[in-house]
Amino acid sequence: MKYSLSIKSGFFLIGLIGFVSQVSAQFTLLNAKESGISFVNKLTETESKNVLAYEYFYNGGGVAAGDLNNDGLIDLYFTGNMVQDKIYLNLGHLQFKDITQQAGIEKATGWKTGVTLVDINKDGWLDIYVCYSGDGDQNSRRNKLYINNKNLTFTEKAAVYGLDSPSNSTQAAFFDYDKDGDLDCFLLNHSIKDYKRFDASAMKAMRDEFAGDKLLKNENGVFIDVSAAAGIKGNPLGFGLGVAVSDINHDGWPDIYISNDYLEQDYLYINNGNGTFSDKLEESVGHLSYFSMGNEVVDINNDGLADIFTLDMLPEDNHRQKLLYGPENYENYKTVVQNGFYHQIMRNMVQLNNGNGTFSEIGQLMGVSNTDWSWSPLVADFDNDGWKDLYITNGYLRDYTNMDFMKFYADKELKAAQGNPTAMMDILKEMPSTATRNYIFRNNGNLGFENKVKEWGFDQLFLSNGAVYADLDNDGDLEIITNNVNTEASVYRNDSPKTQNFLQVKLGENNPAEAIGAKVWLFNKGKQQYREFYPTRGFQSAMYIPLHFGTGDDKMMDSLKVIWSDNKTEVLYKIATNQTITLHHKDALKLWTPTALKVPFFTTATKDTLPYSNVEDDYNDFKRQLLMPNMISYSGPRMAKGDINGDGLLDLYIGGSKGQSGALLIQEKDGSWKGTEQPAIDSDIMSTDTDALFFDADKDGDLDLYVVSGGFSYLPDDLLLQDRLYLNDGTGKFSKTEDNLPGDLSSDSCVTPIDIDNDGDLDLFVGGRVIPGNYPLAASSRILINNGKGIFTEGNAQIAPFLEKFGMVTDAVTLDVNKDGWQDLVIAGEWMPVTVLLNHQGKLTRTSALPDSNGWWSRIALEDLDNDGDQDIILGNYGQNTQMKPSGTEPVSMIYGDFDQNEAIDPFLTYYVQGKAYPLVSRDEALNQVFSLRRKFTSYLSYADASMKEILTPEQFKMADTLIAETFASVVLENKGDGTFINHPLPIEAQFAPVFGIALLDVNHDGLKDLVLGGNQTYTRIKIGKMDANYGMLFLNKGKFSFEYVPQSLSGFNIRGDVRDIVVIPQQGETRIYFGRNNKSVAEYILKK
Repeated sequence: MKYSLSIKSGFFLIGLIGFVSQVSAQFTLLNAKESGISFVNKLTETESKNVLAYEYFYNGGGVAAGDLNNDGLIDLYFTGNMVQDKIYLNLGHLQFKDITQQAGIEKATGWKTGVTLVDINKDGWLDIYVCYSGDGDQNSRRNKLYINNKNLTFTEKAAVYGLDSPSNSTQAAFFDYDKDGDLDCFLLNHSIKDYKRFDASAMKAMRDEFAGDKLLKNENGVFIDVSAAAGIKGNPLGFGLGVAVSDINHDGWPDIYISNDYLEQDYLYINNGNGTFSDKLEESVGHLSYFSMGNEVVDINNDGLADIFTLDMLPEDNHRQKLLYGPENYENYKTVVQNGFYHQIMRNMVQLNNGNGTFSEIGQLMGVSNTDWSWSPLVADFDNDGWKDLYITNGYLRDYTNMDFMKFYADKELKAAQGNPTAMMDILKEMPSTATRNYIFRNNGNLGFENKVKEWGFDQLFLSNGAVYADLDNDGDLEIITNNVNTEASVYRNDSPKTQNFLQVKLGENNPAEAIGAKVWLFNKGKQQYREFYPTRGFQSAMYIPLHFGTGDDKMMDSLKVIWSDNKTEVLYKIATNQTITLHHKDALKLWTPTALKVPFFTTATKDTLPYSNVEDDYNDFKRQLLMPNMISYSGPRMAKGDINGDGLLDLYIGGSKGQSGALLIQEKDGSWKGTEQPAIDSDIMSTDTDALFFDADKDGDLDLYVVSGGFSYLPDDLLLQDRLYLNDGTGKFSKTEDNLPGDLSSDSCVTPIDIDNDGDLDLFVGGRVIPGNYPLAASSRILINNGKGIFTEGNAQIAPFLEKFGMVTDAVTLDVNKDGWQDLVIAGEWMPVTVLLNHQGKLTRTSALPDSNGWWSRIALEDLDNDGDQDIILGNYGQNTQMKPSGTEPVSMIYGDFDQNEAIDPFLTYYVQGKAYPLVSRDEALNQVFSLRRKFTSYLSYADASMKEILTPEQFKMADTLIAETFASVVLENKGDGTFINHPLPIEAQFAPVFGIALLDVNHDGLKDLVLGGNQTYTRIKIGKMDANYGMLFLNKGKFSFEYVPQSLSGFNIRGDVRDIVVIPQQGETRIYFGRNNKSVAEYILKK
């Protein structure tokens, strides 16, 4: 093994430049006089050349970084849309020289977009490939390939190589997709046409010569279009803005991720290893960015797996959100999904790789979902602490989606159609222009990022697009270079503390082509970092530079492993940091072979054995109440287990939805399930089952069945909301009682047994959920007293009169909290605190189990987690992967009342944005709910900064009621045995999504019960978005209320959809776990022995 060194030294004086103006900033912005870089991507708007004529007019240019003259210094190339591209030669010490004229780069003809670097002819010198687009003719759009003449001059030869495509190209990526030893090309293109009405399936099947993406195979130095045969989509709906290459599934073959703007969804092309690709997007992710722009595929959390980061255009501040965000229409959203455009939401997405072919989207939890009109994400370790940070370029010359402008423009178009046109430049002048800051985030190492814009020196206003990072001064940290619209390109010198260490890895001397596709792992003290070498990254940009690893305080690494693109591999040991090492392909003598995978804790059953699949009636709660945050209708299926026929085997009841009766399944001796004929249960097919309980109601020795009725699609006091009691004849045949329950026509959520009067029979607590059509008004909860013969009467008046207006209960459990021999209740709900109802000899009093705990609680479970003899409490909540971040000082609130006196509740949800509470909904939604607001908010600007006190009149605000949520975290409450509890937040992975299913079992046989969580929430407001990051999660109990997340590839869980309940059932000497999923079959897994 041979490697060269370049030790960091001698940069102290350079580090002093700009020190006076930014003492504490890690980065210093260099001006043109300091750096020599004066490039400006100047856009000149005219009547015929503007954003209304060409929608990508403001998308900006790209940057490429690489050593063009093999002198060990990174040079720069900038593309100009309407101006000449520029090459800057690095002279050292952050000084650059413009060599564009002598280099032979063509002058300002055509609309240049992306740029990438590649050694196309394998001569050891980097060549330059520039993409062209615009609304000009074909010849003006032909891409250019500048061959390096090895003397700082270049010769254009795209046509010779078959790379002079006239497509509307955004960017290119070179890589060896078929592993035949040469570099092929993926050409990312975009449409320039606007399609209003079309047949989605027919349009998706089309191929468009200029808009469709292309895969170009290298055949003896000439590139041939093999797109159709390779499975690459080329339809005219594609608006490609980002391309990334990565071995996403670690099978040794490079895959491709494509970001598409507008309606067409992104593509995730998995390489089949035979020259073809399969789009696995819908199998892999639950939702994605709507207006996907630049992207990065890189390991964000140091688990050795490539994650996917896509950018969109959701602003951080409320003002711009309200100005740029139009009204939601859930029916339209549903139609788009049904027409094959999948679940798309307007915000940045971080798709965390689960290692099993699926991704959990957690951008909101990480704090990076809202960065305005964003273009290029760069993920790299900018402070050398061992964790990759995040830089995002941001900005658009004019607010094209400003809702007030769009209304103005629509009016002008109407007048033009009537023969009264307005000059285009006069229209453009009415389009607001807003410069914005770029974003930089520090990785905190626990799936979170901290905004460091001010602290790190990025608080300038720019309109930025393409960007790269590179160690321009060879001092061991990464500079950031950005291409800006109408202002000088930005060069940020990195002044990171020299106490932090680094390692840079150069793959071969003089930029060898075989470097592309290489993977490098760095190991130290049981931790790892992982990077792949694919130059094209971000937006319209590329970096052909050494791989950079920050190592924090560590000066010696345990080992480094490289796998080259041909699967040759080498491992080095004991590598000193603060140097650049060069790895050579010829030194890699071994061939990489995949390591055997560990056997997961759970394996999926070979087939679903339960003869049942949940089917919802497709009710849209938002049509009934426009401003609800989440739909309530989709709450099942809940499940109940018990031996109903006395054969010693646990049987199962699975609740039904409206139009589908519940199913009672008998377990056979061979472990299979058999459906039963239950006419009494089938007769209640139009009720919605929201919970079920097996218990011996009439004390005859067998299990009877109580089924809770609920839902949102009914009228208040609908007869179908009556709960039901079915008595067992001892053989598993059930009959419905007619008079055993008091008449109570409320939409309920849960039932739990409790012997509240200590008379030896089981009474019931039934949790009231909501009054249908009147969210957030709660249905009454109630105590049902059993007379010992299965006849129940309501006991609220004597036992707990406060239950009439108790709250929107979602779950309850029975627990003797104070160990006085009387069973108490632990209750949770939406907008409710975790509440204990203490039983004082048959009378209930309310107390708090957890202070400041108002949340959107959904599920409760009990288990002795520390083996101390008492039951601890596990609580499922909404999770923290959301725009809303409630706390005790900044709660999420529900301000509601009949503000327009039309006998309908108007529920306004508010949450804090940058220190002030604002309504969640847009102006149009607010005005459609309360018509009187139309006179008050005549423009979107007038609504953009309005709080609820400004939206409502003083009289309306005075009459309003308010509910609050202070936490969305799922937690464990440690029972101290004296009636008090200690709160233990569950790991960050448990906060990925709402929790609706909890199971506890000892999976690793260490005597401690481990935790399985299921959940997700598909039916939410579009702005909240589909919440689907939980694929069934396993957490090992490590003792002392510490839980460790087990990666999906090791847990074995891969559960798609909304889990609403989990049950564990022993079958034939093995343990099976069942996940009840809304609108899907029950997922079944087997625990390894």
